[in-house]
Amino acid sequence: MDVAPSPVDTPILSAATAQALELPSLLAVVSRLAASDLGRDRALGLRPFTVEAELRAQRRRIEEAARLVGERSLVPELDFPVGDLLARLVSGRPPLEGIDVVHLADLGKATRAAAERIRAAVPACPALAELAAGLPDLAPLLRRIDRTLDRRGEVREDASPRLAALRGQIRRVRDQLYRDLGDFVTSHREELSEETVPMRGGRLVVVLQAGSRGRSAGLVHGRSATGKSFYFEPLHVVETNNTLQQSVEDEEAERRRIVNELLAEARAALPDLRAHAGFLADLDLLQAAARFGERCGGHLPEIGPRGELRLVAARHPLLDPCLAELRAEALGQAGHSGTIVPLDVELDGERRILVVTGPNAGGKTVALKTIGLLALAAGCGLPIPAAPGSRVPFPAAVVATGGDEQDLLADRSTFSGRLLRLKEAWEAAGPDALVLLDELGSGTDPEEGAALSIALLEGLLAKRSLAVITTHLAQLAAAALEMGGATCAAMEFDPATGRPTFRLVPGPPGGSEALSLARRLGLPAAWLDRAEARLGSEHRDLRRLIAEVEKVRRELAETRDRLATEADDAEKLRRRLADERAALEEERRTVGKRFRAELDAFRRDTNERLRGEVERLRERFEEGRRRGLEAAAVEELFAAAPMFGEAPVEAPAGPLVVGAPVRHAALGWQGVLEKLEPGRAEVLVRGKRVRCRPEELAPAGPSTKPEAAPDRATPRRPARDLDEAASVPPELHLIGMRVEPALELLDGYLDQALLAARREVRVVHGHGSGRLRQAVREHLRGHRAVAGQREGAPNEGGNGATVVTLRGG
Repeated sequence: MDVAPSPVDTPILSAATAQALELPSLLAVVSRLAASDLGRDRALGLRPFTVEAELRAQRRRIEEAARLVGERSLVPELDFPVGDLLARLVSGRPPLEGIDVVHLADLGKATRAAAERIRAAVPACPALAELAAGLPDLAPLLRRIDRTLDRRGEVREDASPRLAALRGQIRRVRDQLYRDLGDFVTSHREELSEETVPMRGGRLVVVLQAGSRGRSAGLVHGRSATGKSFYFEPLHVVETNNTLQQSVEDEEAERRRIVNELLAEARAALPDLRAHAGFLADLDLLQAAARFGERCGGHLPEIGPRGELRLVAARHPLLDPCLAELRAEALGQAGHSGTIVPLDVELDGERRILVVTGPNAGGKTVALKTIGLLALAAGCGLPIPAAPGSRVPFPAAVVATGGDEQDLLADRSTFSGRLLRLKEAWEAAGPDALVLLDELGSGTDPEEGAALSIALLEGLLAKRSLAVITTHLAQLAAAALEMGGATCAAMEFDPATGRPTFRLVPGPPGGSEALSLARRLGLPAAWLDRAEARLGSEHRDLRRLIAEVEKVRRELAETRDRLATEADDAEKLRRRLADERAALEEERRTVGKRFRAELDAFRRDTNERLRGEVERLRERFEEGRRRGLEAAAVEELFAAAPMFGEAPVEAPAGPLVVGAPVRHAALGWQGVLEKLEPGRAEVLVRGKRVRCRPEELAPAGPSTKPEAAPDRATPRRPARDLDEAASVPPELHLIGMRVEPALELLDGYLDQALLAARREVRVVHGHGSGRLRQAVREHLRGHRAVAGQREGAPNEGGNGATVVTLRGG
């Protein structure tokens, strides 16, 4: 029933790699969400699964547990150490007491309740039900404990007839003693220091003054702390006290016998108790994993095919502000609590190795650790703080280097330590390996470091490993650009502010920006000016060339994406027009058949009526009524003829009226005008109130106008949205608007754009103070219709506009 991986190192992961990626710290954070010591130990001992089928089974259990935990806890908070109780039950050191036996019962009750809840779950939880299958029955032991002990662990009086008799005898003897000693106190009040009847050595006594000793027969049981009084047992109650003391001893012996019997039964059921403890540990780990996912807004990533890794909006769990409180509890410090920039990264069969360059303190190591730590967490079956659509392969090995590999006790220098870790990476490399190398090539001569690094890069490519490498070596980045299967990315640096943006941008390598960082840290300007002068014009030309290449690459990528979008839109429009044409053709055939049937029926009916009309005309003609007979006959014969055509539609006109339907002239949505004020109108649209300017509205006519019943043969055109698609503009202007009306207008616009099957639209909000831009982008981030968003390109308005990609476009 123990489903978690073994806490010892597995072939997937070495202790050095786990430490480099800070896996122990992450597991300490997860363990704080466990409800028992067993769950905490299980979380701290997590390691990536070595069998993919076991990982998939664990993921199914976590998914089912998350559904149940969302309603209420599966495992209650246990404030006693279950593992320690079981160990003491075996060893007897220290001996267990009644309250410990009650805690063992609490363990059984918690697991029994969880198992019953799993079996009764709707919809069913087959993975958890399999975990609970075969759980031993502890009901007889639990009933015996409940009948014998109360919640404080005290033995119930009715636990045995002898115990009940002894406790009854103790009460009777004690009452008799109190009466006898009370009489003694009443009759010897002048000899007493106080009129109480205390217990001394298990015997009821009185407190006499020191000068009263010898006046009454009895036994002395010691002096008080002040020496001014002594504890005295009158002679006539000695035998009664003896009886009380013997009864108390007999009662304690009976109580201990009963507790020992319970402990013997518990020891006999030890295998069953261990099975329940294992089940509790499994559930507690699943519950902690589900709570961790909920706390960080995480998801279980897809298990991708070998050689593919994709992280969308990933955050490092030791930096994510939503986990700061947990980090403070688990690690003693909350760490980073501000906003963080999510990481997007993708590796596949064509780009298996990513070489990351960029400025010092720009986030290269954080990006590498984020990828590695989330890959390990996914391998342990934990949710990860990343958006849906993230994909992590099942690795055969994970190797990561980072930090100082120096070991003085092993007589190992920093660089020799790094070489040994690189040897580990070389030996573990393969199609299912994930290799993460931080600051590759550093710590030695740049030329030799570059040679070693490029050779290792070639080896990783030859072995088809997935790898992420950070470096400051331009030679290594240049080599990656020329090798098939490798690519580059750079941590973005804002030259205007001189600060890193912490965004990972695919493309040519970026500079280290060491001088910019030094200036930002306040190093002496004369020193830095001299260093910049020594770089020479060649370095500046290289930096300028890299910037120009990146600009051209961005423009080409934008053009390619735009052309792909236009081609996709054209194909969708072609398919839609084909569907429209097929529907119209089908409608034409249907109307034609109906029209022919109507004409045939009319022809038959008219022939019958014509014969009758001829007889009527003949009779009237014979009667001398000849005037107007021909016109009257024609009108009557064709009165029932079918009519074809459509009623003319009148264009709405006139002023805006509160309570009347209106239509937005630009966006096309319709609603009911609820408020009309100078410069401001409020319209109810599909249950939402939208504010806009009155000049943007036009009367729409009654929105629910009853239609006149059409003639039987009047054909109806199928409702189509081609005209509506053409009427929705490709962009929405919100410049100058307040946040709330702007967001309401944006919602309506997105609805129309979806109906019009637009793939991409542009929202123009301007620069201004940035408040409207921030509100719009935050609103789009949580909108269900939005698949993605990006800042506008220079030719699209730059940061003053946001380009939105719609779902299902």
